[in-house]
Amino acid sequence: MVRTVRLVDLTLHELNIYIDGKVASSIPPPPEGTPIPRVQVKSEIVGTIDVDDVEVPIRKVMYSDDENLSPPEDGTIYAVSTFVTLALRKKGIGRRDSLSPDTNVDSVIDGVIYA
Repeated sequence: MVRTVRLVDLTLHELNIYIDGKVASSIPPPPEGTPIPRVQVKSEIVGTIDVDDVEVPIRKVMYSDDENLSPPEDGTIYAVSTFVTLALRKKGIGRRDSLSPDTNVDSVIDGVIYA
């Protein structure tokens, strides 16, 4: 069953959807002034490892609370940055109405979007 939805771009970039290697649809970035969901990414060194006599720091990555993520709206999917998606997942927040564009070259060509 195919479900028709409205895809809202909450990234800062135009989204191009590729089918068979061709742009099938383009979704513009939101108008200036639209709140964009963002998270702050911080890291701290939690240890080091030695690799070929080089001390390599090991970092723990932490995400701040997501900001400006629109409330769920029936029939609407929000495209957000990968960092927002990762932060939500790390916190155990399941938003089935948001996804992140896949920027892997092979996936972009094949039109894959990960939720």
